[in-house]
Amino acid sequence: MKAIVFISLFFITLCASAQRELDSINQTKEGEVYYLGKNRFARITVSTELNIRLYFKSMNTLQTPAKIDTVGGKAYYHVDLDAKNYSKTNLEIIANGFSPLNISWNNLQPNQWLRYYIYDPDSTLVDCYNQLTREGMKLFQAGDYGEAKRKYEETKTCSTLFDEGLKYVDNRLQLIDTLILWRTMANEYFTNTDYIKAIAYYGKILEINPSDQSVRNKSSDAQRQLSENCKTNFDQATRYFNDKDWLNAQIQYQKVVDQQCPNFMAEAKNQLGIIKDKLRNKCSNVLTYEDAKDVPVGFSIGSYKDHKVSGYFTLRLNSDVFEAIRTNTDSTKRPELNLSFGWSIPIVKPVWLFFGPGYTGVGQYVASSSDGQNATPENLDLKINSAISPEIGLLGKIVLGKVGIALRYTFQYRFALDKEMQDYVGQTRHVFGIGLCF
Repeated sequence: MKAIVFISLFFITLCASAQRELDSINQTKEGEVYYLGKNRFARITVSTELNIRLYFKSMNTLQTPAKIDTVGGKAYYHVDLDAKNYSKTNLEIIANGFSPLNISWNNLQPNQWLRYYIYDPDSTLVDCYNQLTREGMKLFQAGDYGEAKRKYEETKTCSTLFDEGLKYVDNRLQLIDTLILWRTMANEYFTNTDYIKAIAYYGKILEINPSDQSVRNKSSDAQRQLSENCKTNFDQATRYFNDKDWLNAQIQYQKVVDQQCPNFMAEAKNQLGIIKDKLRNKCSNVLTYEDAKDVPVGFSIGSYKDHKVSGYFTLRLNSDVFEAIRTNTDSTKRPELNLSFGWSIPIVKPVWLFFGPGYTGVGQYVASSSDGQNATPENLDLKINSAISPEIGLLGKIVLGKVGIALRYTFQYRFALDKEMQDYVGQTRHVFGIGLCF
């Protein structure tokens, strides 16, 4: 009886010591998909040496490969897993003489095609190709893409390289070049404090290589810096908002939204809506009737916005202008026309300053003959005396809802082009206007 127990323990120990560990290399090709069924299954292709026979279990259920191919001295097992109903699943790989190797996924998607190479890491003889790709994969997973690239390029010198292996190596080299480019771009964005784009590129790298700890650390640093910036911008925006400095508050809140700050974006959007309503230019358009000495008919139209420089246009004339148009000559008539335009600037609500250049033309009927005869309507010519007439003034509003009352005062100074006619044209004018804002 003791002998039987001893022999049993011996064989159990021997069998246990005979169990070796399998290892795997992820050879998934970027963007590769496999369509089987109605967007339900994911295909897992497991390749290994012909001397290793593989069996499979998933969720404690035996899985029969959909098919098995033999290419270039290797066996390729194609296993289809239900990814629609079980996105979180696993594949247990079993081989005689080895401990089971378990590969699991937290987010397996239908139509994904994943590829893994399974090998015995303790084999006394590992061919050149497998040795270099194994070393390349370990360097890749560690984020040492430069050295990983060198290992993969070295595989092209192996005599055991086969067509499928060459395609795999080329795909890995392209992927490594992409990751190096993304990492360079992410680091540049990080240096330039554009943390949103830096995080996006670090995330793309981690989607392909979640084992890249250095990139994970940089992504965490970028997220921490972004969080600090978000709080700084939000706090500054709140101070501006409380001080009713709407424009600066709007700028800072917009930065919070542009940076997609998770803890502040909703409140920032709400505050931007309030600011937009406050900045909306109510009653900004103004139309006034203008009255001045010798020029009782006039109007001015313009924009007088709360936070921006705007413009206006003014026309003033008298009834003698219409008589002149009708060629009704009368030495007692004095037609006058004023044109001006300029800019309006908010000072202290509800008062605006406006100013600009202008032109004044004052008509005078003079005798056309020089023989000294008395002037008659038949021998009178209309002479236009011109002047440059810059102006400045103030406008005030009384807002009554969607419309309001506007009061306007203008001081005009005239520079006659003919100095001898300065008194005739006049040197200054005071103009008063009243109208509506809308």
